[in-house]
Amino acid sequence: MKQNDSTALLNTPRAYTPDEPIPHYLSYHGAQLQQTGSRDNQEDSFAFANISDVTLMRLRGLLAVVADGMGGMKDGKAASEAALQRFKADFERLDLSAGIPAQLRDSMIAANDEIFAALGAQGGSTGIVCVFYNESLYYASVGDSYLILKRGDSIYHLNRKQNMFSRLCLKQIREGIMDRSPAEVNPEKAALTGYLGMRELRDVDYVLRPVPLEDGDVVLICSDGIGGVLDDSQLMRCLSADTPELMCRSMHEAIVAADRRYQDNYTALVVRCEY
Repeated sequence: MKQNDSTALLNTPRAYTPDEPIPHYLSYHGAQLQQTGSRDNQEDSFAFANISDVTLMRLRGLLAVVADGMGGMKDGKAASEAALQRFKADFERLDLSAGIPAQLRDSMIAANDEIFAALGAQGGSTGIVCVFYNESLYYASVGDSYLILKRGDSIYHLNRKQNMFSRLCLKQIREGIMDRSPAEVNPEKAALTGYLGMRELRDVDYVLRPVPLEDGDVVLICSDGIGGVLDDSQLMRCLSADTPELMCRSMHEAIVAADRRYQDNYTALVVRCEY
């Protein structure tokens, strides 16, 4: 198994020659996993839209959302639920003929503003919103949840996390220092630098050019209770199961086997692409 730079995926647009028969459209099969870990309350929220309607999935796309409510704040669950409702409403009116990436970015900013207006500084959530449309993946994210693509024997980490580790690594790169070890040992490396519910959200990670999807691809959208616990080799094993449901079960079993004393809530959506 090897890990690759996800930017390579953005440079392989799908195209067919004039005499080549266009294959059947990709279909998407999904499953979900959610557990509280060692926490008393579940503050994550998630949703699919159109997952059980093949016609709507083809015409309007598939929506997959994970919002991880911040347990260190008073109203993490309220924040994640508010983000979820904003994303679902915006998906219903998504203009598929216009710029989808910008619309997803704007949806993130709107969710942030609504959460701050409702909760002040008392609630926050991460957020990942994905739209599967026209055999491509569009996404926007804020916070430290994970968006991962398994393709063949490779694992791609697609989104950029807004935390101190990423900020310190970027600072090193800008200074011409290709050494991430200072960031790895920083005691504040996991601290979020961006989340939904801030006074002003300036940094949204969103894809300008959609990721073309292929037969056999598996997309994982998950909270850091999974992505921050299971390494790439464990995720590869879990996501190689026969069905999305078995993939979720495998991840759950791996989390239980890890037996972490302070296991966070964990939530995952899995989407497998196939003809």
